[in-house]
Amino acid sequence: MAELRDRIDITVEELEESLGAVRLPRFIAESEQNFVGRIDSICDEICSDQNKRAIFVSGPTSSGKTTFTLRLSNTINSRGRKAVHLSLDDYYNITELRFDKEGRPDFETIDALDVDRIQRDIKALLNGETVIPPFFDFNIRQQMEGDPSNAICLGDDGVLVVEGLHGLSPRISGECPAEKCSKVFIMPYGNVYCDSKLMDSNEIRLLRRIIRDYRHRSAHALATIDYWPMIQKSEEQYYEEYLTCADYHVNSFLAYESLIVAPMAMGDISEALDKALKGSIEPSVFMEKSPSGKPFADLSTALVKANKLMGHLGKIPVISPEQVPAESILNEFIGS
Repeated sequence: MAELRDRIDITVEELEESLGAVRLPRFIAESEQNFVGRIDSICDEICSDQNKRAIFVSGPTSSGKTTFTLRLSNTINSRGRKAVHLSLDDYYNITELRFDKEGRPDFETIDALDVDRIQRDIKALLNGETVIPPFFDFNIRQQMEGDPSNAICLGDDGVLVVEGLHGLSPRISGECPAEKCSKVFIMPYGNVYCDSKLMDSNEIRLLRRIIRDYRHRSAHALATIDYWPMIQKSEEQYYEEYLTCADYHVNSFLAYESLIVAPMAMGDISEALDKALKGSIEPSVFMEKSPSGKPFADLSTALVKANKLMGHLGKIPVISPEQVPAESILNEFIGS
């Protein structure tokens, strides 16, 4: 059973002290190495057991599941075993949706996935068959049939790495015998302080999500903030169970990331607030399928949250995104 571990607490004063031509590169390198070290230790255990055929990775939104899984797969490959990545995001099937009382669609439920197809594909892969996974286009929010050139197969000693919000659901991981799989729960676990707490783990993920949605999913900051209560509701329902059944917890919070993420999110929020003030803010993309017909679920509450974030984020020092290493998990969000 995994537990949240190794929480990283850092102050604005410590962030300021990390700046400088010598100190900053060292601070960034140390932060990245702590994360890489956790990947290496997990790979050590998995690669030493030839009986392991699958790894299931789960965690709340904006935890860095995709980058972690790709780096885990690359490390396994470098140690002589074939790793095959299967993303549950590509199995979204949002033709039938549930909605909360404000009209937010529930994209977070496991029922938004084509679970039957996931189960068939996992079973087929573990039996040595070849599978062509589907592809989900987040810009148009539609599942597409996969390209035959992207067909995957485990081979004789390959390791299947399954990643997604519900990667540790028994309906997903239950397709592999317990003795033949390992389970990983990934989530940033840390706080940023300035006299009092500025950001906790939840807000760290919100900032990452704001940045990613704006750059990769055609959603402005107020749309993401307005949708966030649905995400939180889902997490309360699922993630304690997933953490409890995991073999490992990986803390994906990087001590230096606030120097990058805070100013980028602040810029995105500021742009959206300016448009809202001028009356030119676009309707939330998350509400397109809502039967409520509203452009936002609760814009007034989202505006309050956005302005509160602006007050906190302005206290954090700023560095250029160009300082982020090419292989960093942060690139999953900032778009480098």
